[in-house]
Amino acid sequence: MKKNYILIGLVTSVFSFAQSIQGKLSYENKKQIPDSEIILSKGAEKISGISDAEGVFNIKLKENGTYQIEIFRDGEKLLSENIAIEGNINRNFLIPLPKTTETKVEGVTVTGKKKLIERKVDRLVFNVENSVASQGLDLVEALAKTPMVRTTDEAISIAGKSNVAVMVNDKLLNLSGQELINYLKTLRSDDIARIEVITTPPARYEAEGKSGLINIILKKNTNLGWNASLQTSGNYYFGRPTVSSRSGLGFNYQGKKLSVSTNLSTGDNYWQGNAYTYNSGNGNNNYWNTDEKTSSNYRYKSGNVKTEYKINDKNLIGVSYNYSFSNPLEQAQNTTSIRDEKDDRSFASDSNNRNKRNVHNATAFYDLKLDSLGSKLSVSANMMINNSNANNYYNTITSTKTSTFVNPVSQYKIYSGQADLEKNFSKIKTESGIKFTKIKNDSEFNFYDILNGQNVFNTKRSNNFFYNEENYAAYISTSFKINDKWDAKAGLRYEYTHLKGYSPNENLTSTNKYGKFFPTAYVSYKPNDNHSFSVNYSRRISRPYFGNLNPFKYYTSDFEYSTGNPYLQPTFTDNLEFGYVLKNNLNITAYYNYTKANWDRVQMIEDGLKYSTTLNFYNQNSAGINISYNYNKLKWLESNIFVNGYYAKSKSYIPQVISGMSGYGANFNLDNNFFLKKDKSLTFVFGLWSNIPERSGNTYFNGNFSAYTGLKASFLEKNLLFNLTVNDIFNTNRSKGTEYYQDFNSEYYYKGITRNVNLSVTYKFGNNNVKGATKQVKFEEQNRAGGSN
Repeated sequence: MKKNYILIGLVTSVFSFAQSIQGKLSYENKKQIPDSEIILSKGAEKISGISDAEGVFNIKLKENGTYQIEIFRDGEKLLSENIAIEGNINRNFLIPLPKTTETKVEGVTVTGKKKLIERKVDRLVFNVENSVASQGLDLVEALAKTPMVRTTDEAISIAGKSNVAVMVNDKLLNLSGQELINYLKTLRSDDIARIEVITTPPARYEAEGKSGLINIILKKNTNLGWNASLQTSGNYYFGRPTVSSRSGLGFNYQGKKLSVSTNLSTGDNYWQGNAYTYNSGNGNNNYWNTDEKTSSNYRYKSGNVKTEYKINDKNLIGVSYNYSFSNPLEQAQNTTSIRDEKDDRSFASDSNNRNKRNVHNATAFYDLKLDSLGSKLSVSANMMINNSNANNYYNTITSTKTSTFVNPVSQYKIYSGQADLEKNFSKIKTESGIKFTKIKNDSEFNFYDILNGQNVFNTKRSNNFFYNEENYAAYISTSFKINDKWDAKAGLRYEYTHLKGYSPNENLTSTNKYGKFFPTAYVSYKPNDNHSFSVNYSRRISRPYFGNLNPFKYYTSDFEYSTGNPYLQPTFTDNLEFGYVLKNNLNITAYYNYTKANWDRVQMIEDGLKYSTTLNFYNQNSAGINISYNYNKLKWLESNIFVNGYYAKSKSYIPQVISGMSGYGANFNLDNNFFLKKDKSLTFVFGLWSNIPERSGNTYFNGNFSAYTGLKASFLEKNLLFNLTVNDIFNTNRSKGTEYYQDFNSEYYYKGITRNVNLSVTYKFGNNNVKGATKQVKFEEQNRAGGSN
């Protein structure tokens, strides 16, 4: 009998809450509304609930009927209306965008601001739209003001990472190297909402590279219409007879269903440099010393177009195409003196290299929204074709003159397809996906001896190399909110690689097959708005470039050549990080990396010849801490300060390289913006960066330092922008270091024409709230295309 009463009680309690309302809160711009209070009233009875981080809520009710529903956030009522409840209902609420709240205190208008720096569970967020110093810049300049990020005219890097990939709206750009820099210069900081720095990429991204990711989130389209921008810039080099220039045109169109974005750019970059490499024997008087003067003229044209079509509220399709053409000219003059067991000798050499390179990138995607919780299925396909044809002339002068002509021809193709599924629940978000990638490279190295003015084909020094690689990947990850203060995310990715390289001249075929798991894990803790803590772990892989696997010897003079290594293996890195953000301005990150079987270029001197090759030869432990701080407490000043200090210890396991090198290193960056007018339309800029000496692998790097200054001005309601910058004021930017081997040390030095004046002008017209097509499709493998011996 007692059991029956218990059973009746349980049944009664279940049916007493047999009614419920669930749904999702979001603004009109589709942005979710978390941490909001939902109150349902019927007579004197009130029942309430809180929306989670995704804006999702679920409230159980005792009885059917008509209820008054009220939604509050931060004490402000967002909605109030009557709703009829009959059983379990699902209802999403679209809330009008809140107006900016302004409070006047003694004639001063105070407007609420977003946080400048935020720590998410797997990334650091820099809100560009809240940084006055970042306005009126191109994207490369804006990245330079982002915590942990450093930029030059040639590359973008993250502290503690060897390289970085760039995404726009969560999709990787199909560009690398100079093409990437040129494209980023066409984007304006005024169109950017935030920059996300991802030092340990989650499982959904490729495990390739000891790298991080930078995700550029553009501002939402708020209006229909079009806009366009014109940019031009020039660099004058002190004491040099020429300048570098760049011009670009951007156009965006936003319709109700169709969005189009396109950019065109052209440039002519000039460069000169002086270098030396001095190899001295250990315990003897042998040496191999080379002095070099270089000059280059990098001419390029590029364009891209992106189109998106919104079929309906759930279906979106799009295509994009990028094309770039470059025709760089590189010239060099070398003098070399040698002393070894044979004799003392010297020679001079010069080279004149002209390369024509065409790069095509095409992508297509389809997105399907699955439910009101933000679940989505994405399918995409990518293609990259790179054609290169160079004409390189070399002269070597000893007692006689030897002339050669080399014609390297290369065509590599990359195809990939992937599917990604995001499935969201009330408190848990899951991601899963699969991907296939095929890389194919056919290269020729045609070598000619120039005899009596005629090109005579040299079969012994000519080569063909055929390379094929297939990668299969699958991943799954989940993120969830433990409570109001704790968040967690974990994922697992599996990648299987099958590669084959064939050199008919060497009659050598190399194959390799391997499959590895790559886990990721993240935990964040936010006790209040002033403090945020995080810890994360990831495992990464760094595969060799296919040019590093070609065993053929590429001669650049009668005494020097480079060669690949068909037995090269990938490198694996374990990363651990701890992050802390104080009051959204101070960011501190401590990190530890362990790299096993690291591969790098090494030099050898044997039988009177000097050559370089690539070997797996050392393991490395490194640990460090970086600190970034944004100071904006004064109306007339905004400063960004960044410091990175670390310790690295390397251990070589091949006899040619000295083992057990270790040491400390650090770099520092300071960027100051002094606002000369109250409306901040005129800004004086002064900054500097410095690297203290450091050690990595078998190399000691000397310290480095550079300072810059300039003026930024905006007119016509910020539609006309001028930016004048003097780079490397004291002409101190140069590269110097020493590589250590068992039998010799190699000291190197390079100094380019880094002191220059840059003037850029940008004019924008049309509706500046229009952003055009902004979705990018992930295509990480295109970064594997680079690299050579």
